[in-house]
Amino acid sequence: MAISKALNSTNDLFLLNGRIAMVSEGEQVVQHVRTRLQFYLGEWFLDLSAGTPWLQEIFVTPTNLSNIESILKARIALTPELSSIVDFSMAIGGPTNRSLRINFEAQTSYGLVSAEEIYIND
Repeated sequence: MAISKALNSTNDLFLLNGRIAMVSEGEQVVQHVRTRLQFYLGEWFLDLSAGTPWLQEIFVTPTNLSNIESILKARIALTPELSSIVDFSMAIGGPTNRSLRINFEAQTSYGLVSAEEIYIND
């Protein structure tokens, strides 16, 4: 069973009654997906090829929705302990608003996780 420290929506440690909260099983997999998606391409100096290409391929003009969807689905699908994506949808902000809402449901090693939402640049 995988156990990790819980992170809030801004990737800071989540405290519960002054103690570090923990996540496990399906919650841990969802947290890993959120962390993978919020990790920008080129952000880590030891491997500039790691990360999600937000500025290079996603938040660009003109918008290519099928390309964006395939990039995000691939990043989600390659998350450890995630078997398959059952459902996926996304909503992109307007032309002046670089934001994205991702909703997904996935089969994990621990069962189905459903109705998960991840916000990027919200």
